[in-house]
Amino acid sequence: MSVTTAARVDLLAIRRNVELLRESAPGAQLMAVVKADGYGHGIIPAARAAVAGGASWLGVATLDEALTLRRAGLDVPAMCWLYAPGERFDDAIAEGVDLSATSVGQVEEITQAAARVGHQVRLHLKADTGLARSGATAADWPALVDAAL
Repeated sequence: MSVTTAARVDLLAIRRNVELLRESAPGAQLMAVVKADGYGHGIIPAARAAVAGGASWLGVATLDEALTLRRAGLDVPAMCWLYAPGERFDDAIAEGVDLSATSVGQVEEITQAAARVGHQVRLHLKADTGLARSGATAADWPALVDAAL
């Protein structure tokens, strides 16, 4: 006996779900997270459906994902939050991708890249709220904020 598995992606459902979320909070901005190839649904089709539904931001985990969005012509604000040590931020900064920082070292790497490409970067600081998944601890937070300022 063979079993066939298939996933059907309904892009209209993605769009409608975003529309419903927008309707539930008028005036709020909404970020559609499309990391991991749109959770296996295709990063570009999922992102386009979300933007068509009113998503004002796109969220991704990696710089490659952020650049994939930009190469596809998606120019809504996009935020990226996961990097390997020594990652090159230059292209993402040049493309206007927002970046997150969890440590003083990351802030320094990002600001050096911004200086190299001659662009400002919008930086989001990530706090560890207790899940220990990443982010600055309460003890490290003041130094992170100082570095970002």
